[in-house]
Amino acid sequence: MKPAAETEKAVGITVYVTEGAPCTARAKSQFGDFVVEEQVELTGLVQTDTPGYFPLYRVEKRQIDTLHMAEELADALRSKVSYGGLKDKKADAVQYATPTSVRASRPIVVERERFTARLVGYVPKPLSRGAVAGNRFEITLRDCCGEIGRRIEDVYRLAKARKLPNFYGLQRFGSSGAGTHRIGKAMVTGNIEEAVRVMISEPRKTDREAARAAIEAVEKGDYAAALRLLPPGKDVEALVLRELSRHPTDWVKALRAVPLKVRRLYVQAYQSAIFNRTLSEAISAGEDISELAKGDNWAEASEDGLVTSRVMGVRDPPTARAVPMVQTVGYAFRDYGSRFDSFVSRVLDSEGVRPSQFYLPEMQEVSSEGGFRRPHLAVRDASSEVRGETALLSFTLGRGQYATVLLREIIKPDDPALAGLS
Repeated sequence: MKPAAETEKAVGITVYVTEGAPCTARAKSQFGDFVVEEQVELTGLVQTDTPGYFPLYRVEKRQIDTLHMAEELADALRSKVSYGGLKDKKADAVQYATPTSVRASRPIVVERERFTARLVGYVPKPLSRGAVAGNRFEITLRDCCGEIGRRIEDVYRLAKARKLPNFYGLQRFGSSGAGTHRIGKAMVTGNIEEAVRVMISEPRKTDREAARAAIEAVEKGDYAAALRLLPPGKDVEALVLRELSRHPTDWVKALRAVPLKVRRLYVQAYQSAIFNRTLSEAISAGEDISELAKGDNWAEASEDGLVTSRVMGVRDPPTARAVPMVQTVGYAFRDYGSRFDSFVSRVLDSEGVRPSQFYLPEMQEVSSEGGFRRPHLAVRDASSEVRGETALLSFTLGRGQYATVLLREIIKPDDPALAGLS
């Protein structure tokens, strides 16, 4: 079996479950090649502006990540913005958002350079992650090998059998080698200085000469010069350097200059890397991720398989649609005796980290109690068409799942970035 790419191994993805040879193909090589649309369940949606209700916007975006889109939309609505999930910057994405204040502005359309938000109705509460049932993907792969049709069939067959691993994709960890999981580990282990230095001192694959000059200034301790040299687009680094230029040794203050949502993403990225390693090791040991086994925590899947109920324990009799669930580590992690819990514990031991450390005394606002995630991808309504060296794929995934994780099993690239999978 072909080994995983080094960039994948760095975030805990070490296995494939398909047996086919690698198949050359490229995703995201042209605009419109990677399209995703949220499937939302909206309770109480009305078309008339109603007191106490929140305007709901359908946002079409391109070449902008969800966090920056939300910032610009919040400015237009004069309110913080709530949304269901993060969408890939490189995707043509449709998602939904609401302001969090009933006193927000309510324009019919908000048009910006990289997104358009249109008012589609009014809802009784701000949009939350729970409103998203799944995401529908329309993907074009180009320059494909001659076996692409067979590789897609193999992957779809395993998807139907619930045997494709539900890894967190590379987008979760930063597409330019940002090492968000390493920042998260430094935060969890209390090494705030290390977290800040990873942010501002390490070159990224996509960095240009100006960014490298800024890094050299950081290494000399000249944070003011580094701030001046920093090229556009380095928003987080600029916030940290501005704080360090005022308070050169106050690492906690520098880290707190980063927006709360982003700081939480760092900790979540580390949790995701631990989950990936856990799942990789369980699969390597021969564990069946498709079916419930005795002792597993479980949840009931919806009829279409995309949504799961609250997590139940070993003493709760499973239903006909019960699926296994794996813990994502946090300060509330407990070994309940599940076959997956033992793998989590082993990964934590190798990392030298205790669950209690996910409660951060110096930065309590980013603490995480953990949770659960199913071990297999939930794939619905999958279809494909091959036209010469081009393949068109359509499928729906459950909330929080990554299309690139499905695609990696088809392509098996040496460099996921070059294949468009990061």
